Amino acid sequence: MSKADVRRDALRARRSLSAEQVESLSARIQNALMALPEFLEAGVVASYVAKRDEVQTGKILRSALSSGKRLLVPRTDPSSLSLRFCEIRSLDQLSPGYLGIPEPPLTSKAVPLSESQLVVVPVVAWDDAGRRVGYGKGYFDRELRSRGRAASAGLGFESQRRDQLPATSSDVPLDIIVTERRVLRFGGVSSG
Repeated sequence: MSKADVRRDALRARRSLSAEQVESLSARIQNALMALPEFLEAGVVASYVAKRDEVQTGKILRSALSSGKRLLVPRTDPSSLSLRFCEIRSLDQLSPGYLGIPEPPLTSKAVPLSESQLVVVPVVAWDDAGRRVGYGKGYFDRELRSRGRAASAGLGFESQRRDQLPATSSDVPLDIIVTERRVLRFGGVSSG
């Protein structure tokens, strides 16, 4: 199965979830992520801001801010197919940006992703080897290469799991995948 086929199939599965299911499952996933030592011990967390039917991140963002962590969120530059992670101090700083996704202001200063200790990544499909398929433009894969020693954690619903994903040399595997049922660690022990 090609990446495009996997993406289409996984998005269909995700979009079949009701808004209530997305909210309920997302709450479990967010709670599991916030209990991880990688989150608890991080001084700087970089995270996507969820749209529509993605695993929601609002609780994670609010927790990071309220606990005094520095919070970096992406601003999309579609002309260069890149993300600029910018620090925010309040969710009120976000407004609809590329594709309607909440983003920091244009005037926000970019912060190198290598300053973070944890990068929270959206997932369209994932497998038990830590591979992910995103939306197909490679935004997060390109940025993950510059994360330094920061752990990468993908958030996904179990319904997005596939037995095996096609991989290319440009794909960057995740360190952790968190679902509503479990936490998988790659190169280590999974729990849940």
